[in-house]
Parts: sequence; C-alpha cells; structure tokens
Amino acid sequence: MLKNKITTIGGATRDIMFYTDDMVIIDNKADLLRQKLIGFEYGAKLYSKDVHFVFGGGGMNAAVSLASLGIRTQAILSIGDDLVAKEMLAYLKSRKVASKLIQIQKNIKTGTSSIINVGKFKEHVIFAYRGANNKIELSQSVVKKINTNWVYLTSLSGNFKPGLNNLFNHCQKKSIQIVWNPGTDQLKLGLKGLAKYMKNTAVFDVNRDEALELVMSVKGKATKNNINALLKVLHNYGQKLTVITDGHKGAYLYDGQKIYFKAALKRKGINTTGAGDSFGSGLTAGLIKYNWDLEKALKLAILNSNSVIMKIGAQEGLLTARDLKKYNL
Repeated sequence: MLKNKITTIGGATRDIMFYTDDMVIIDNKADLLRQKLIGFEYGAKLYSKDVHFVFGGGGMNAAVSLASLGIRTQAILSIGDDLVAKEMLAYLKSRKVASKLIQIQKNIKTGTSSIINVGKFKEHVIFAYRGANNKIELSQSVVKKINTNWVYLTSLSGNFKPGLNNLFNHCQKKSIQIVWNPGTDQLKLGLKGLAKYMKNTAVFDVNRDEALELVMSVKGKATKNNINALLKVLHNYGQKLTVITDGHKGAYLYDGQKIYFKAALKRKGINTTGAGDSFGSGLTAGLIKYNWDLEKALKLAILNSNSVIMKIGAQEGLLTARDLKKYNL
C-alpha cells in the first residue's frame, strides 16, 4: 500500500449551521479590516427554518477534501473524549482519512462552532469554542512522525508558537512542501512575525481581508486595497506561490512572474462555510495531481469551492476524483 501523500494539520469541530434573514448588513467602509458588519436586534429571539449539524474545522475539512480527490491523506487533529469525537473518528474512517496521528484529549470537549449564515451570498459569522483544538501538540516527537511529501497547515490555537517552529524546522530538513492557510492567531503576528515561516512555504493562502490585515501590519495607512499590489507585497516574503481569494468574485495566484485569476462560477450558493478550505485543498490536490500546472490547479480549486457552497456544511459538496473527468481535469 502506498504511503500517505499529505498530512493536514488544524482544527476539527462539530458545526451547528443556523440560517436567518432577521438581520441588517451595515457598510463600514471607514474600517478596511471590518468593511461589512451584521446587526441583530438587541434582546430579540431569532428563528431559523433550517439547522444542520455537520463536521468542520480547517484541518478536518482539508483532510476529507484531499482524500475525496484521491490523495492519500492523514490528519493531525486534537479532539475530546466525548461522543462527538467518537462520531468524528468513525466518519474520518469512512472518508478514508488515516487517523493514527489524531490526538484525543481527556476531560476536554471537542471543538464546536455555531455558524450564522445570512445575506445574499449566505456569508457567515462563526462563534467558535476551540475546546480540544487548543491542546493540539506539535512537539518534536510528534512532527518527526510526519513522513509525507506535503503538509497542509491551517489554523492553530492555544500556545502554537513552539509547535509552529518544530513543524517548519522538520519540513525544511525533510524537504516537505507546506501549504499554509494561517488562522486568526497566526495572522495577529503580522508579516514581520510570519516572515521566517513564509520563506519556507510552498503556498501561502489567505483571503482578501487577511491579505489587507497583513500588509497593513507593515505599511499602515499607506496600504491600498488593490489585489495586485497585495499579492506582490506578500510575495516578497519568499513563498513559491501567493494566493488571495476574493469571495464570490474568484481567486488570484502569483508565482513571482505572472498573476493568474480564476473567476468564481456564477451560481448562487447556499453556504460559504468551508469555501476557503475546499479552495485551498483543491489547489493543493491540483498541484500534486498535475505536477504544478498552475492553471489546472487553480481551476480545480475554484470548482471544488463552488461545489461546496451549493451544499450545507464544509464537506457535503466536495468533489471526488470521479468528478474530475467531466471538467476535463
């Protein structure tokens, strides 16, 4: 049997999907980092016609996505010792994700998120309880067990810095390609804090708001909300590929020579949760499958993301390896 090709690292959660139209969307253009706000009536009781209980979390989403696309995948996740965790392990087995490196935390609950979906594009706000995710261990003894050619790294929480150092040192020594979609806590380090990691990253993947936040950390008020400029500033930090996703508009990829763009498909989605994870994992699967053919990899990323937004939750609509022929991939 072939060894696993990629290791995903990050969060694993039980997601509660809640849909409502009882809100207002507020323009807040004076603040580049919070251009849209969602408001609810204070003290009101809000009802939803639809609630779904699904699995999520960046590390888990990416693992299921890559496995679905035919990439042999293992995951490093941190889960509790509760019923949700048992369901999660059974589910991962059914999706052919190797679970030998999954960490089970005693007397801690598995991470849970309440996701409020609103508006024309069903954008969301996430209320997250990190739970066992905060205890993920990336000690030297753990990262030494990573023997795959690729690592897909998503959001880390808790005391993540020592583990981040261990992981990047190990991957550099073993020439392991890292695809990095940094989480909130990592973005707070700013570009100066991320620089030493970015130079050892194959793909650095953020959304437009995150790109703005990072560039503002070094350029301040001089930052322009221009995709091409943001791509070039970020790319100066040394990664092979820089990716910025721009919601329902599409995504941009820069290799230092050429900027590639792929528009999102013009289909009205019902859910944006997991769109970023399905895009990033789709891009990674494309780089692996098509030997760094950037056009084909970007096409697969957009198709995978657009497929996910047509279903509830972050994993239900993921493309499979069998689906690729109909898209000439």
